[in-house]
Amino acid sequence: MRKRVRLLREKSLLIDGIPTEIRYKNIKNLYLRVCPPDGHIELSVPQRTSQREIEHFVSRRRTWIDERRRLLSVHAEKSEPQYVEGERIPLWGTAYPLVYRPLLRGKPYAERVENQILLHVPEDADTDVRRAAIMALYRTQLAAAIEREAPACEQTVGKRASLWRIRAMKTRWGSCNVRTAAITLNLQLARYDVPALRYVITHELTHLWVRGHDARFYARMDMYFPDWREVRRRLNEWARTEEN
Repeated sequence: MRKRVRLLREKSLLIDGIPTEIRYKNIKNLYLRVCPPDGHIELSVPQRTSQREIEHFVSRRRTWIDERRRLLSVHAEKSEPQYVEGERIPLWGTAYPLVYRPLLRGKPYAERVENQILLHVPEDADTDVRRAAIMALYRTQLAAAIEREAPACEQTVGKRASLWRIRAMKTRWGSCNVRTAAITLNLQLARYDVPALRYVITHELTHLWVRGHDARFYARMDMYFPDWREVRRRLNEWARTEEN
């Protein structure tokens, strides 16, 4: 019978200038993955692996890592959304077709109306203007969802955030300042479904009990959000699918 692989703790490092997420597990070997869209590294390592061993492992594979990061960069440039008519825009787990509406005056904006997203922009609006309107829609939607979903999560965890922030983040779904209890959520969460948002909110609130990612943290997550591993797997899988 195969031993079940368990996540024991996590931490983030900057190794030779590359953001690195390290996951300590009950395994025997080290495994490395270069992840889109920004080329950060994910490492799965045995629980007693030292930082020096990790840095040496990354250093020996630096040529391969650099090539993978270069290819990801080329791919990202080619696949950057243009927000043109007919392009499908994800919102809360559903991809809606984008429909233009000419705007003669006022600030460009986007809205979801039934089964489409209407983009109100001048006819000569460039990609940056169109993108800004969609990001503003995401921000409005996410702010409303946080206001709606956070209270129940706070009641479950037994901790309250002092402040909720929304930012565009490259390598994290959220972050928590344990000193001030301020929590920041990734703007891109508005693209995925509501259970994913609840998972990230619960994860960050749990840091108000346990600062790092260790057995105590995961025990609390299991208690507050029993299927968090499946929701996290699905969230990360969605993100990878959209990037590829």
